[in-house]
Order: sequence, then structure tokens, then C-alpha cells
Amino acid sequence: MKLQYAIFKQLNEPKETQQAEGKTVEIHSMNNTRYLSRFAGKGQFAVWTSDSKSYKLLVEDGYYKVMKDLYSKRVNQVWIRFYEQADKVRFGLLYKMVFPMIALSMVLAVLFSTVEALSDYQNYALIGILAVVLITNMLQTSIMRKKVEGARSEAVKDIKHIVGEARFNELLEQQGKYYEDYFKFEEKVEPVEEVVEAQVEEKTETEDNKSK
Repeated sequence: MKLQYAIFKQLNEPKETQQAEGKTVEIHSMNNTRYLSRFAGKGQFAVWTSDSKSYKLLVEDGYYKVMKDLYSKRVNQVWIRFYEQADKVRFGLLYKMVFPMIALSMVLAVLFSTVEALSDYQNYALIGILAVVLITNMLQTSIMRKKVEGARSEAVKDIKHIVGEARFNELLEQQGKYYEDYFKFEEKVEPVEEVVEAQVEEKTETEDNKSK
């Protein structure tokens, strides 16, 4: 399974390396890459990448320092299992639902276009085939979403067990605070009286210059 493969190929200077269930996990600083604004700027402080054999985790420095317990070797093993399980779900549905439906649709399309007795119904057949393909795709997407969310829920349960529920809840609070602090900005607002006074003084100076 490949994840963000284009990014994976560009990460060559890990600050930490782990071995998780026979997989190499490299942890890379997001701050030293051009992806900081792309991901952290949108609130995504950690990005998993993979070439299907090993994994590289791109993470914002401050976030990693605060949330390091969620990226330990044992926790990363859980995430690797989740991504691989999600990939199996996706390919399983493709082979069981999507590919057979596409093959059947192609066969029917050829039959209705080449068999003279069926040619009069070709347009109706094509509309029916298109409808079935769209419904199959929607059904496949819905099933995949449910199964992946189920796998994600199991992964979260495993992570809670590893770090402890109390520590997990504490990390969630720290995460929320980090988001808040990262995007916090102070806007300096001058008192209305000072703004008005400044505008009056500027106007007076302008009029004085004109009179001279």
C-alpha cells in the first residue's frame, strides 16, 4: 500500500528510526520541508507516507514533542496494522464488487451492440448498465467507509490500552490546546478615540499645508 508516495520519496533525513512489526518507520521533521504550510497550515500536523514496504512519518516538531506518546513504537505498530487493514478492505471490495461489475457491464455492452436481435434495446441497456455501475460504486464506497471506520475505532481502542485511558484523554486535551495555540493570533486594535484623533490631526495638517 502506497501512502503519499511522492512525499515519501523526498524524505531522506530522518530524525528518528523505529522497527515496528518488521517495518521500518522513519520520523521526519515537517518544519524542514516545504510541506509545513501545506499540512500544518490546515491543521494536519502528522502525515503518514509509505512505499508499501516501509513507512515515513512527517510530523511538525512542536506537535511531535507534545504528542510523542502517540507515536511510540507500539502505537505506530497499531497505525501500520490499521493502514494495511484499510488497504485490504479497499482491494477486497474492488475485486469482489467493482471489477466484476465493470467486466459484466462491458460484456453486456458488447452483446447489445453486436447482436442484431438486441440492438434495438441498446440505448436502454446502456442506461441500465450505467445506473447499475453508479449504484455499485456508491454501495462499495459506503461499505468501505463503514469498514475503515470500524478498523479505525479498533485502532483507537488499542492505542488507549497501550498509553492508558487517563493518559490518552490527557493527550487529547494537549492536542486541542496545541491546535488553539498554533493558530492563535493577536490583532492590535487601537481605541476608537485614538483613531479619530489621528484622522483629525492628519486632516488638519493637510489643510494647513494647502493654505500655505
